[in-house]
Amino acid sequence: MIPLFVYSNASKRCVCGFIGAFLLLPMLVSAQVIAPTAPASAVPELQFKGYEGLAYELSSGKMLYKETHYIKYVKSAVAERVVIYRCPNNEPFGRKALVMNKSPLIPDFSFNDGRTGHAEGLKSEGLKLAISFRQNGKKSLKTEKIDVTAAMVADAGFDEFIRLNWTSLRAGTSAPLNFIVPSQLDYLGFKVKYLRAVVLDQKPASVFKLAPSGVLSLFTSGLDVTYLDEDRSLRQFAGLSNIRDLGGENYEVKIDFPLNLRQVYADQTAMQAARSVALVQRCN
Repeated sequence: MIPLFVYSNASKRCVCGFIGAFLLLPMLVSAQVIAPTAPASAVPELQFKGYEGLAYELSSGKMLYKETHYIKYVKSAVAERVVIYRCPNNEPFGRKALVMNKSPLIPDFSFNDGRTGHAEGLKSEGLKLAISFRQNGKKSLKTEKIDVTAAMVADAGFDEFIRLNWTSLRAGTSAPLNFIVPSQLDYLGFKVKYLRAVVLDQKPASVFKLAPSGVLSLFTSGLDVTYLDEDRSLRQFAGLSNIRDLGGENYEVKIDFPLNLRQVYADQTAMQAARSVALVQRCN
């Protein structure tokens, strides 16, 4: 476990900003769209989906960046994901690649920001997890190995956690989890609870809050995520992003995943191109 330390505002952003990985994840994260259900005999061996998200500054509404997600399904289960983070003019500046190796809750992943050199990742190694983090290109990459614990979640695994606990969460039961925070080279305790029902795009949706447990709750209120009820796919995110500005501070954002941007073409070639596309060093 990490040693106790004082949680300043900068620490709050460091800890909670990563959760936007599911978001942002990809990291929460990183968003995920469930593959259509079908009889087992009719499910294709491979399927691909793509969609986009738009990230706006929470205070001003200014667009900060875009996310393009490419997902590979094997027998309807997510196997791989690549997320390209783009400047408002669509130039790619960041990339996150995820592989669901041993658990959909704890995917292996790597993230790199071409503007700042910010990097972080996670890799399963037997019964341990190797976490890596670099604040910027002037810093060295730090690594640490930790043991796998119960209710452990990383990055886009948060999406699956919500789906697995959907019924109990909607019934009012909060769910604890140990969320991996690369900036701390460890995990921290959080809890998820259902907040309210809303309507988006004329479709019923559910809002959940991810909040820290214990002393951390005194320094941050966490973040809110909204999922459509019909397929339990992420529709909106509000809170600290895993993407940082040039000064190293996590953006505070609202990320929208509109239905009209869920038709991005994706196949094996598109995913490979996303894995290798050159990242720009600045957004013009």
